[in-house]
Amino acid sequence: MLEVRQWAEYRYIRGSLNVGRRVEQSVANMMAIHINMDREFANHIEPLELMPHEDDVEIGFEAQIDD
Repeated sequence: MLEVRQWAEYRYIRGSLNVGRRVEQSVANMMAIHINMDREFANHIEPLELMPHEDDVEIGFEAQIDD
């Protein structure tokens, strides 16, 4: 039942199939790969840093399983 509530909340906030969000995620992934090609491992950036409209991750997947 938790998954159904999460899906309903997602649809309320972002719509059913948010194409813009998927494009933003894809572009951020490609940009992160391109930027990280020339950097050392310690200076790598995460794709989430390049997504201005994406919410920060508040709780991890493992923590959701434990609840």
